[in-house]
Amino acid sequence: MKNRGKKPIAEPIHIGHFIMIVIMKLCRTVLLIDTSVKIGLYLMVVLIGSVICDLHAMPRGFFSDKKNFLNVYFIKLGWGWTLSLIGPFIFMTSFVYCCGNLNQVRRHVMRLAVGTVWWYVCTSFFVYVNKNVGVCTLSNLKDSKSCLEAGKSWLGFDISGHVFLMIHSLLIISEEMKCFKDWTKLKLSLDDENLTQRKNLSASEISQAKTSHKQLTPLIQINVVFITLLSLLFEFMLLITIIYRFHTLSQKVFAAFIAVGFWFVDYRMLFRTKIDIMPCLPGECTLNYYKYDI
Repeated sequence: MKNRGKKPIAEPIHIGHFIMIVIMKLCRTVLLIDTSVKIGLYLMVVLIGSVICDLHAMPRGFFSDKKNFLNVYFIKLGWGWTLSLIGPFIFMTSFVYCCGNLNQVRRHVMRLAVGTVWWYVCTSFFVYVNKNVGVCTLSNLKDSKSCLEAGKSWLGFDISGHVFLMIHSLLIISEEMKCFKDWTKLKLSLDDENLTQRKNLSASEISQAKTSHKQLTPLIQINVVFITLLSLLFEFMLLITIIYRFHTLSQKVFAAFIAVGFWFVDYRMLFRTKIDIMPCLPGECTLNYYKYDI
């Protein structure tokens, strides 16, 4: 008697595929926490941590030394690390969900150009403020350069560039990773036989998106792992910067609010303008597989 009506036996999951599923689950747990929640946590940690460290001096050690290798090679070069990991992620994911349309991909990549402008403007502004708003411990010296050359201390308002950089990068990572939340849903959408009619796309565009999704997903997953590690490192070093007295409470809080302010301008205002020459929100495309949070 033939086995009619029986469901086909599912193929066993390869161990490598299972491990990747677990790793992606962990990465999503770290990266896909709501951005508003992260902002609240970061601001709370900056404020409360700064108060605690002002009241109780932390013991000196490896992390209290500004020359430790994590600070020198990862935090001081933090924006470069952010660009080197988030840049490929934005390009690969947008290339898939924009069906290979490079003009649309360009609008997504432009978000990093905007972030780079804010990073450069803010860090330059911080240096300017510190040099021009302050006094020297030797009263007859009026500028920071002469004061330091004389071996004295310049008492300026040194806004924490590290706090700004790490929160700026972490919020960008948080926003950009949202389009990866429904990556599996995108694959299912591409397999829909009626997709060309429902989304007004040509068969060649759908074919391009399917091929790109299959070829680039393994690379995107590896990219996501490294982005997760970078995010965890930034969060850890943000805590280190706060609990050690590298800056005053007001300098750290001011830097944190500037980073949050530019996040709001970008992802809640600028990228929502729907102007063709402006960057658009992560995941924005004709496929519309992902609804961006309001």
